[in-house]
Amino acid sequence: MLIEKDKLPKGASFVLRSSTLELALISAHICLDTSLRHVSNPRVFFEADFWPPNPRVPHERFYIVAGIVPSSLARDARSFLEATSLPQFVSWAQSILALPENSPIRRAKQYFRSEWAHA
Repeated sequence: MLIEKDKLPKGASFVLRSSTLELALISAHICLDTSLRHVSNPRVFFEADFWPPNPRVPHERFYIVAGIVPSSLARDARSFLEATSLPQFVSWAQSILALPENSPIRRAKQYFRSEWAHA
């Protein structure tokens, strides 16, 4: 898994631990090329793209973006992400990968997004 991280602003925490995502993928037997980008954007919670092969990159892959929250909310945000967002993402990913390789859905870019509405 390729991991990139923006500079973390003071008083903020990334919502996703890379190891948590890696464990979720391994547990679900998802063995696709995956890039994870931790962005310092509080408007992004958890998003993922499924990219089918193309002339430039001849294999399927996931591109995942996870954002930040105030450090005081990090525990609650991570709990939500681990209990809700990651299982939904894994289910979404598995549904795509269960399709035949020549399926029109599997041959098209797909998008997943999860938001966290905190008080």
